[in-house]
Amino acid sequence: MTSFARFLERNATFVYLVLFAGIMWPPDAYFSGAMVTPQGASNIYDFLEFATLLPFLGLGFLALRRQAPLFLISAWPMLALCGFAFLSAYWSDDPSIVVRRAGTATISTLFGVYLAARGDFAELIAALVKVYALAAVASFIAIVALPQAATVTGEYYTHAWRGAFTDKNELGMACGEAIMLAVYAWRGRYGPRWLAGATLAAYLVLLYGSESKTPIVFMMAALYAALIVLALRRRSAAGLITGYALLVTGIVGTAILAMTWQDVLLALGRDPTFTNRTRIWQLVLEYIDRRPWFGYGFGAFWREQSEDAQVLWVALGFKTPHAHNSWLEMALGIGVVGVGIAILGWLAALYRTLRVAAAPHAEHVAFCLAFLAAIFFENLSEYEFFRPGRLMWALFVAIVVYLGREVAIARASSAEARRARLIARRPIGFAPARGVAAQ
Repeated sequence: MTSFARFLERNATFVYLVLFAGIMWPPDAYFSGAMVTPQGASNIYDFLEFATLLPFLGLGFLALRRQAPLFLISAWPMLALCGFAFLSAYWSDDPSIVVRRAGTATISTLFGVYLAARGDFAELIAALVKVYALAAVASFIAIVALPQAATVTGEYYTHAWRGAFTDKNELGMACGEAIMLAVYAWRGRYGPRWLAGATLAAYLVLLYGSESKTPIVFMMAALYAALIVLALRRRSAAGLITGYALLVTGIVGTAILAMTWQDVLLALGRDPTFTNRTRIWQLVLEYIDRRPWFGYGFGAFWREQSEDAQVLWVALGFKTPHAHNSWLEMALGIGVVGVGIAILGWLAALYRTLRVAAAPHAEHVAFCLAFLAAIFFENLSEYEFFRPGRLMWALFVAIVVYLGREVAIARASSAEARRARLIARRPIGFAPARGVAAQ
């Protein structure tokens, strides 16, 4: 690849990262402050985004054709999920929308694979800091120049900022991601340190203005996850015991929190309904129970032509675009079977993390587990996991693929070490019989 081609590739990748981050995108929804395109219909801006992204990925994978198969194999759980999403068109009431949504989800997944395959993980971190720095500048400009567009008012939140994003929850999520990325980039010197520091300061202010509390929860979970891996990376008995003790404690604590979360929210003075989310979950569970195994088809439930969606919206009293929980959203679209495939993806991510947690070459593994923890907790009250065109999904894929590459390196190193030990144990002058060496 020539220097000019690399320049074009870097800038095109940056543009798509900006679009996936949702910075004033799509513009019709952002500037109107509401959904312009009817539920289930195709948005012209999204169409143009994926129509240009597909050939870009084709050229990118062509340039990386030697190593691309290994990265695609590492992404097998996510690609299997995409395949099952396509398959759900056979039992959906609207096959066309399923094929369209599954297609954009597959392109989004391939974009995540490409992010991991195109270069060093540290380069991706530095690029993401620049993306969120741009989003911070756009947010402050919007807050000052377009205060009515950049703020939201409502029953629960008065004058909360949404900045350059479609709503306050999107801004809050971006704040949590940006703070984590900026801290890690500053600590590892990935990109200019001044930019990481300025981005960190900007998003602390934006987080306060967004009045969002969920990012604080998933950042705390991310910090805890990072401590687990950092303990394991000490490569000592004390580090091993501490790391696994933290892991078990975290799992038990999460289980206890899952059973008592309403009491915890009341003690903290927060809304125990998660701003009416519990009502959405209750109604969605009723529809999941009607088609539990395979669902209604990927992305086919929430559409204007769906009688079920219309009845749910009337019962709810407002038009929600999704279930506000990724697990319920997947169960609604692709059923328990699809959720099971997604769980395989998470188990693969956890296994790969623990497999290379102490490996010297896996320098980003602590950050990976931290970001995975953030993704998990964020998606308990939002829908970002396996959602087409979303940065969080693309980063989940990129992290799992990166971990898969590190596991492959660890296996190769272990095999080489075993061969070296076998050679060292051979008597002097020993020559293996023909065919033995090949075995």
